[in-house]
Amino acid sequence: MTVMTTALVAPASTASAAATCNSWTTKFAADGYRFEIPSIGRNSGAFNCVLKLNDGYNGGGVQSAVFVLQGSLNRCHGGNLVQDGKYGPKTRDVVAWVTAAAGLPQPPEGFGAYTQAPAYFAIKWLGQRTVGGETRAVCRHLGTI
Repeated sequence: MTVMTTALVAPASTASAAATCNSWTTKFAADGYRFEIPSIGRNSGAFNCVLKLNDGYNGGGVQSAVFVLQGSLNRCHGGNLVQDGKYGPKTRDVVAWVTAAAGLPQPPEGFGAYTQAPAYFAIKWLGQRTVGGETRAVCRHLGTI
């Protein structure tokens, strides 16, 4: 009997350690949907970043990164969060739940921290496009955008 296993491996990053997400990157899918994903720097594509409890309370770019995360958690995962850009206990708990539901361990950055593994393998991102004046939405994993 042969047993095959598959490992999930996130794309390599040029960063040696994950920094705090301080903005977002807009990605366009081939079918025209637009996705916003937390990143280091605006439209950098540097997704190897971290958000954790109490991030976003001082405003700035970190708050915008948390804001786009909360939007996808609400629309794609039923997060029922106030989309305020603050990574409070409720945002942490939803990220922890989505991470656990995907069979991933909690990250070393702390319970419910947003890291590269949940970004690629657990969280579905909200994508939107307008067709004939109507806004349509889809939810997809980062690796499929």
